[in-house]
Amino acid sequence: MKTRLIASLLILGLFACNNSNKNESSDSGEQQEANEDTVTSVSYAIDTTSLVNWKGSMIGVYAHEGTISFKEGSLTITGGIVSEGVFVVDMSSMVTTDDDALYEMAPREKLIGHLQSDDFFSVETFPTSSFTVKSATEGSITGDLTIKGVTNEETVTNVSINEDGGKLSASGNLTFDRQVYGISYKNTMGDMVLADEIELRIELLATKK
Repeated sequence: MKTRLIASLLILGLFACNNSNKNESSDSGEQQEANEDTVTSVSYAIDTTSLVNWKGSMIGVYAHEGTISFKEGSLTITGGIVSEGVFVVDMSSMVTTDDDALYEMAPREKLIGHLQSDDFFSVETFPTSSFTVKSATEGSITGDLTIKGVTNEETVTNVSINEDGGKLSASGNLTFDRQVYGISYKNTMGDMVLADEIELRIELLATKK
């Protein structure tokens, strides 16, 4: 009799533990689903006052710097990370911002005219350049960069994103090889003294749609 009583108690104990584990598992699953439901996506329209700061160098001599303005664009933020995005810049908006001392031999307008010519960016034929997001992590964004009709995969690094009251500000760095986009000076000797790497610092402002 005593043996049967002990066995019955053991069975009841195991049954209770099993139900407890099931309940905990169920609660955990429901909590995970609730957390997933709280991750929302927010879409923003790019403010055309956003800028791309560019820097091109003559090897061992000096560098020219300037900006290019955005024509249009949008991005979507999901869980603090860029999940979608398309950005278009107006190549005709290219200006220089570096020191006047670099233009003692020739005016700024001459440099810009040369950069926009077929020797470099062929702006008349290709008035815009673009970047389309493919994937992103917390600190980087990888996507397709298109310049002069040529597309290559590039990565924006040191990405920083701030959202506040329907406004967004973001920044990041991108360095690309101009040669793979056909941005090469027809004067071979002249092209050899130019660094292949063009450095970009992107500064975005956007408003919630």
